[in-house]
Amino acid sequence: MTSNAITQHLGFAHLKDLPCYLLTCGQATAVISSYGAHLLSYKPQAEVETIYLSPDAAWKNNTPIRGGVPVCWPWFGPVAAEFNPAAQKLPNHGVVRTELWQVVKQSVTDTAVSIELRIESKTLPYSNAPSYVSLTLQLTEAALTLTLKSDQGLQQAALHSYFNVDSVHQVSVSSLSGDYLDKVKAGERFVQQQPELKFTAEVDRVYLDTADELTLRQEENAVLITQQGHDASVLWNPWTEKAAALKDLPDLGYLDFVCVETARLSLTNTAPLQLVQQIRYLG
Repeated sequence: MTSNAITQHLGFAHLKDLPCYLLTCGQATAVISSYGAHLLSYKPQAEVETIYLSPDAAWKNNTPIRGGVPVCWPWFGPVAAEFNPAAQKLPNHGVVRTELWQVVKQSVTDTAVSIELRIESKTLPYSNAPSYVSLTLQLTEAALTLTLKSDQGLQQAALHSYFNVDSVHQVSVSSLSGDYLDKVKAGERFVQQQPELKFTAEVDRVYLDTADELTLRQEENAVLITQQGHDASVLWNPWTEKAAALKDLPDLGYLDFVCVETARLSLTNTAPLQLVQQIRYLG
């Protein structure tokens, strides 16, 4: 008899009253909130947490949650003029991180547990808007898969994943190649010289046309990140000064995570969105 299940909870960690769903598949668990369709935790084994959630994160008063896997949609970073012809003051990373999504489907089988959340697009200040966005989380004993979908229209998207690490100084991400835009250096374009990136200072890079698989490696374990439907991967760590300036991150919180984000950033692609990120713990 399977112990696989989906159970509803109110609150997670220090985030009181946050509406959440706990998915269990064998030894693996995941927690997702309907607030922002925000993944908060993925444990492939009971004592192994792959996802970083800031202990100073908040969610009330229209506040995005720091950590986990925020859904950035329908734009990434500061809003581009294409989305904002009226030059309104709009939040970074889109408008769905602080909205309550509706659960539209749940499934529990002997081998997999999944949940789908969906939100209808509000009237946004740009034309040709997609009508909805949905996020499906599928959990098996081997992996967790996030699939972000929307219909046709002008849109950017990213699964802004914060990965839990023992120390940022011991982390590398591979295999990286080709060009990247370095936002620390005003968006200047560079060529990746080595197949792996190590973190020794602030990193805020948009890697273009990245591989379908990236590996985040530490001294004692690794995580395989598989991606589909993307045209870029974003790697980020704020380092010392910017971490200290973030009110929802401890001053030394930058030591405990790196972001490896699966993204679709082209402003000319109006095809339907299907952005997939799978996380597999390699031990």
